[in-house]
Amino acid sequence: GMTARALARFALKVCLLEKENDVATGATKANSAIVHAGFDAKEGSLKAALNVKGSQMMPQVCRELGVKYQNNGSLVLGFDEDDRHTLNDLLARGRANGVAGLRLLEADELHQKEPLVSERAICALYAPTGAIVCPYELTVAAIGNAMDNGVTLKRNFAVCDIRETADGYRIASETDVVEARFVVNCAGVYADRV
Repeated sequence: GMTARALARFALKVCLLEKENDVATGATKANSAIVHAGFDAKEGSLKAALNVKGSQMMPQVCRELGVKYQNNGSLVLGFDEDDRHTLNDLLARGRANGVAGLRLLEADELHQKEPLVSERAICALYAPTGAIVCPYELTVAAIGNAMDNGVTLKRNFAVCDIRETADGYRIASETDVVEARFVVNCAGVYADRV
């Protein structure tokens, strides 16, 4: 959805092929809704860079699409000194990845910030840029915006064959065919099959 929305800004003919009868019915609908701050991903990895950049972009994207965004921050709790060591590693990784405002909270500040946290928690990694957004609403809004800007959505199009042609690719379902110069694989858990 977001890829189609971004491509809709250019003088291109874009077609989004959806395997199901509606968008966001697979892994998208079932994801955790967390806008990750970027402290988990391996230092210097593309995932780390995209987590941080995506986290920074999400408030504006949600405003543009009229989707509720809640910047509630995130806490990763520590219950013993081994956990504290792990959280310090995540803190260092997150800082190296460019996560803004990341810090370790000790028990008093943690329980002040979040009174319902277990009394057994002795520390926590706090990421103020952590947030949540409904993945279903975000996907529907992004694809709706893309369609408003000329993207075609083909539902019930389970890709069963892709062949290279002289001009690009021929993508087929059991009942339909689409020809394209370029293919962007955004098939989620089916990306390996596609």
